[in-house]
Amino acid sequence: MNLSSFITTLVRDGQVTVDTAVHAFSPDDLAATRSILLNYYQHDLIDMPGEAPAFDNDTALWAASFIYRAAQLIRSRPSGNNGIEQWLPKHAGATGPEAIYSADLCLRYLPDLLSIAKKLAPADPLVQRLTETAAQWPFSSTGMNIYPAAPVTAITEHPSLLQAYTDRIIASKDTGRCNDPVVMTAVKASLGSYADLLWPGFHDSFRD
Repeated sequence: MNLSSFITTLVRDGQVTVDTAVHAFSPDDLAATRSILLNYYQHDLIDMPGEAPAFDNDTALWAASFIYRAAQLIRSRPSGNNGIEQWLPKHAGATGPEAIYSADLCLRYLPDLLSIAKKLAPADPLVQRLTETAAQWPFSSTGMNIYPAAPVTAITEHPSLLQAYTDRIIASKDTGRCNDPVVMTAVKASLGSYADLLWPGFHDSFRD
């Protein structure tokens, strides 16, 4: 299965199917994937609060490739541990709101992949790479008990991302992410007088 078909199946059916052979994506496949990701972004906007960040084509494509390669390397490791560095490169571009949201279109599936990888081989270097990536992209990794590798300013300074991030923290009851004072303020505002219903034990968790 090529990258474009993989993304289509992942988004539409929530299923992961990859080729056993690891090879470079063709230009046509990459072009088709870019088009699919843009369409995915346009549909995803409906569920974002307020005005979502613009689409970052290159970052979205990087994240799609990363998830595909991670799924391949979980299934088989044709190049040994060296394949992790080769096929799962870190994102070298900007990490502003546009990149954060565009990467999340595919990185939101990272928690599931990391869970699978941990069950198969907890000490595998692949687990370490996926964990590092989760820490580098905190918007996509709430509920994983992984602390962000850097301040989440790019999220907290963008109203749409902040509200979506807050909603995810509440849904996953991620107490660790509330260490940021801006995030904590947003979480309290969203919970309002319904904290006991939406997050039982919330006040006890943060009581001095």
